Amino acid sequence: MSSDAALMFSTGLRAAHEKIARERQLVLSTLPAGPGERRLALAVVLASVALFAAAVPFAKIPLASVWAFIPLYQSALIVIDVVTAALLFGQFGTSRSRALLVLAGGYLFTAFMAVAHALSFPGLFSQAGLLGGGGQTTAWLYFQWHGAFPLFVLAYVLLKDAADTQRDGAGVAVLCAIGAAFVAACGLTLLATAGHDALPEIMSGNSDLPAKYAVAWGACLLCVGALAALWRRKPHSVLDVWLMVVMCAWTFDIALASVFNAGRFSLGFYAGRIYGLLAASFVLIVLLLENGRLYARLFEAQKGERKLTQDALARQAERLRILHDIDSATVAEEAPQAIAEAVIRPLRELLGVPRAIVNMFDLAAGEVEWLVASGRRRTHAGPGVRYSIRLMGDVEALKRGEPQIVDTRALPPGPEVEALLASGVHVYMVMPMIAGGDLIGALSFGGETAHFPPEQVSIARESATQLAIAIAQARLLERVRRQAGELEQRVRERTAELQAANRELESFSYSVSHDLRAPLRAIDGYSLMLEEDYVTQLDGEGRRLLGVVRQEAARMGQLIDDLLAFSHIGRRPIASIPFDMAALVREVVGELSAHYPAARIVVGRLPACSGDRALLRQVWLNMIGNALKYSSRHAAPRVEIGGRAEPAENVYWVKDNGAGFDMRYQEKLFRVFQRLHREDEFTGTGVGLAIVQRVMERHRGRAWAEGEVDKGATFSIALPHEEGQRD
Repeated sequence: MSSDAALMFSTGLRAAHEKIARERQLVLSTLPAGPGERRLALAVVLASVALFAAAVPFAKIPLASVWAFIPLYQSALIVIDVVTAALLFGQFGTSRSRALLVLAGGYLFTAFMAVAHALSFPGLFSQAGLLGGGGQTTAWLYFQWHGAFPLFVLAYVLLKDAADTQRDGAGVAVLCAIGAAFVAACGLTLLATAGHDALPEIMSGNSDLPAKYAVAWGACLLCVGALAALWRRKPHSVLDVWLMVVMCAWTFDIALASVFNAGRFSLGFYAGRIYGLLAASFVLIVLLLENGRLYARLFEAQKGERKLTQDALARQAERLRILHDIDSATVAEEAPQAIAEAVIRPLRELLGVPRAIVNMFDLAAGEVEWLVASGRRRTHAGPGVRYSIRLMGDVEALKRGEPQIVDTRALPPGPEVEALLASGVHVYMVMPMIAGGDLIGALSFGGETAHFPPEQVSIARESATQLAIAIAQARLLERVRRQAGELEQRVRERTAELQAANRELESFSYSVSHDLRAPLRAIDGYSLMLEEDYVTQLDGEGRRLLGVVRQEAARMGQLIDDLLAFSHIGRRPIASIPFDMAALVREVVGELSAHYPAARIVVGRLPACSGDRALLRQVWLNMIGNALKYSSRHAAPRVEIGGRAEPAENVYWVKDNGAGFDMRYQEKLFRVFQRLHREDEFTGTGVGLAIVQRVMERHRGRAWAEGEVDKGATFSIALPHEEGQRD
């Protein structure tokens, strides 16, 4: 996967996850209240006001004392408040909002106070209540309970705009809030029981005293203050709207149960309790409904995330498949047209465009030629469609690797423009194909709009890059094959020429061997007959001249023999075998030493080797023969023969104390007919060392010489270990 492809894939997945995170953060405290929620809340408030207004005139009417009403009401209230607090704590765990944490603590506080209020109610569980205290305990618990909850709502309002710094440890924060609510409830309960005598009297039996009205109106004012704070804090969330409804119902609860009633078990007493139950239920109902809607949206978002992920994976798999097809076609050594044709249709479908074209550039001619093009109905492959390179946009920018966006309707009218518009291509992008720094073509694609998403551009870029590499390699392979074919043709032609030259050389050798030898034999034969039959008729000068003729004829014959030997060495195949080099040298020394009895020949250690024994025998004949010949005029001629094994080759040498040579003419020694001494000094044809050089070349070895005038010379050869072997 290219780096661009991996980046686009991870970006798509990250966007999907961010969408899910946003859905999860849409809680009641942040979800804006819509017109529907506002109208429904207003309707509930108006209905509450109407019922309150209808109940006020009858609030003092005494009703039957239904003692079972109290535990049923309190139990329902406790369950509702606990469930509401749990839901708010859950939303705090998602949003980390301290305002929600305080509000959840407030609802839990009301549940604790409801428990204390029920346990202290006189005559319910015992005549004075289970918590002890006095006749004022239950009433004071009621007002502490209903006066403290608006304070929690005010704290919620004040913390709404505070930064949510609680980013971790949500469980600890919830436990602290629960503990704080419990401690607050216990503290107020302790005040109403143990501190009962320090509190003003507000009840006399089941009847109200005047001081109760002041306390009740104070609790109502706290509710109104919380309601005003909620109203002024805008924009309103769904939770804000329903908390305002709660504060209205909470006010009606206090007014009916403590201001307009005549005491316990009056119509106002029962009506106020019902308002309190409704007030507690509003937020719970909204929380349950909104949680249901949010979970439904979360489910849909997760489905969308899965679909986005699956689509991203499918697109990525298709991208990889296209790149794999390009690589496979390249490995299979397919032609550029076949490579592009194999991927153009799936590439067009992946890009989601009506037309995609692989274009090849002829920058010298200023033209573009289709390599392959794919539309909705068919695919065109092969050359033939050519048009101006101006349709590709800014060519210099393309050379820099910058894609071009071309508006088809802004181009000069022409058949190409009409064809693009007819196929629904109103705007197209030209993605350059660059290989080895050279602009060789472009991938063009487009549709009706000028919108090219980043992922689409990334797909086009990586495909164009791979196509450029594949096409460049295919062209290079084609060029190599063409050059290889040309080279093979040249080799065949040169082989034919060499074969013809060899035939001519063989013909020349035959001519030298037969046609030239015949006149020489005739010259030598007639000279011999003249010398034998007419020797008495020739004077001394005549006999000398006749001897010169016979001597030169013999020299000419030797020269012909050497030339033939030199020629045969170049054509004869190497028959490499392992053999004893020391034995071969002793054999050659035995053959030559008879002609130079005065010479002292010393044969040292010679490593065994592998090679053509016959050719190497010729080398030793020439090297040892030259050493004996050029040292023969020395008073004590001496020839040393030795060798050594080196890491890469075996080296052999022949050293004499003869005439030597000037090192300035060293290169001439191994050339044909090149001699450094006159014929009257040392006889020879100048071919022997050339034969040595040729044999060494055939064995992939080397030959060289070192010497000094009148101090002797050393001739050396070296055979590599693939031909020679170590001793």
